[in-house]
Amino acid sequence: MQRISIVLLALATLVATALLAVPAGTASAVPAPGNDPFYDVPANIASYPDGAVIASRRITAYAYLVPMPATSWQILYRTNDSHGDPTATVVTLMVPTIPWKGAGPRPLVSYQTAEDGVSQDCAPSFGLRAGVVFSGGSAAAETGLMAAALAEGWAVTVPDYEGPDSEFLAGRLEGQAVLDGVRASLAFAPAGLPASTPVGLWGYSGGSIASSIAAQLQTDYAPALNVQGVALGGLVGDIRSTIDDFSGTAFGGAIAMGVNGPLRAFPEAGLGRYLSASGKKKIAAAANDCIAEGVLRYPGLSLADIEAFPNALDTPAVADLLRSNSPLGTAGTPTAPVYDYHAIHDELAPINRDREMMHRYCDAGVTVQHVEHALAEHISEAVTGASGALAFFSARFAGKPAVNTCASVPAD
Repeated sequence: MQRISIVLLALATLVATALLAVPAGTASAVPAPGNDPFYDVPANIASYPDGAVIASRRITAYAYLVPMPATSWQILYRTNDSHGDPTATVVTLMVPTIPWKGAGPRPLVSYQTAEDGVSQDCAPSFGLRAGVVFSGGSAAAETGLMAAALAEGWAVTVPDYEGPDSEFLAGRLEGQAVLDGVRASLAFAPAGLPASTPVGLWGYSGGSIASSIAAQLQTDYAPALNVQGVALGGLVGDIRSTIDDFSGTAFGGAIAMGVNGPLRAFPEAGLGRYLSASGKKKIAAAANDCIAEGVLRYPGLSLADIEAFPNALDTPAVADLLRSNSPLGTAGTPTAPVYDYHAIHDELAPINRDREMMHRYCDAGVTVQHVEHALAEHISEAVTGASGALAFFSARFAGKPAVNTCASVPAD
């Protein structure tokens, strides 16, 4: 029965992904985050400790068009931006209605969606509350995978890890927001999750950036968390090389959208000097896009269309900024076992950087189960690899030894 439900959810994921090509509706009774005071960062944010609960509310969370089988809340919590300054963002916490029958406390999986956008409308909290028809981002397409985790009896928490200003590709902010979202979920008394709760981190594509960086920061930033496993799918190991993979393709418009993230997160870097006048106009036009909107706005966009001069993004200052916000450029390695799944022919996140990342983890002594799929590409791998991730977490939460395939990870 469980395998059947996962297959049905996988099919629903594909249906929902197709729905994202249709413009979002406007009749939802749920206000967009930009018009919802619940999302506002309080003036006294610095008075709260990291991961503190600031405000909460009960909601109905949806998997596509169907209510999640869970009691659900949205929580506003304290975290920190890329410069270490205090800020706040929202996490959606779902506790399944079925009892937990395993040993110890009910586990918690922090699921990082591919938030992939520079507007709060792209945030998973909006997608979960408004549903797939009315939300503008891609996050709603992954709600079936969250429902599959709930069906296992695990609580699921889903952070708006880009923060209140939707700082896409700001790696440290993203990782910290993930860890503080877990802290807030454990501190939220109505959920009944003790501090010792076993935790899993899971993310695909854009969500893999936030998840891997969170795992790499955890030892120093949130050492008290009981992280038992990390599942990474379609890992985007290096931002700069991934931009090249998008450049000039049908997905090229994502570049104009995405550049808004670093521009917003790092104003002191003066990135505008590396952009042409035409590029600045295109980037400004995409300044409130989710990834699907950006792709449709400028299909076939190339780096040459926005750079002030050839190879501007390879100027040391820009290259260093992009590298330092990538998993491969972030110090640290996970303390928990890693399940890594990737399509061999992934056209949007080529597998070589993923293999490089896993070699780094393995060399540091991390237990890695690396799985490659030949009959998949970037979108379908989100579904193809999900059952393996669920089985991985099930084994971790049951206390079973992790599988180690470090010796067989191909050279990158």
